[in-house]
Amino acid sequence: MAYLDTNIPLNHYFAEDPNHPYAVQLVETLRRRGEEMLVSLLTLVELYAHISRRIGALMLPPHYARLSQEEKVAAVVTHVIKHAGAQPVDNTPADHLQKAMQLAHALRLKTLDLPHIAYALHLAERRYTPSPRWTKKSPRDETQ
Repeated sequence: MAYLDTNIPLNHYFAEDPNHPYAVQLVETLRRRGEEMLVSLLTLVELYAHISRRIGALMLPPHYARLSQEEKVAAVVTHVIKHAGAQPVDNTPADHLQKAMQLAHALRLKTLDLPHIAYALHLAERRYTPSPRWTKKSPRDETQ
């Protein structure tokens, strides 16, 4: 199992990102090893925020024109996650935020890095449940 921080699916998806080659190499290595790649609800929030800010500048397939802005963002986020081969996991954010607070003093990381560490520790400590809502096709999949 491998927990992916927000930057990995983003860098993997957007070829113009300077870290794209590193993200591709990491994802390919994890795939070769047969690792299941997971993202948290926090990662999804960060992806929605990032894509929402960029949606107007993205070159989207023509069939996206029929979608609302909100639907476009959701479709792109879904595709970014699937492109990296990752699955969101169901979890309880409040528990992870409490764990993040406990880790703060020892790790002294930036605010949003702490919940990512807490999510990863949670996944390592117990069994997770992949989210079934990410098994449907995104509109972009129709053109590929």
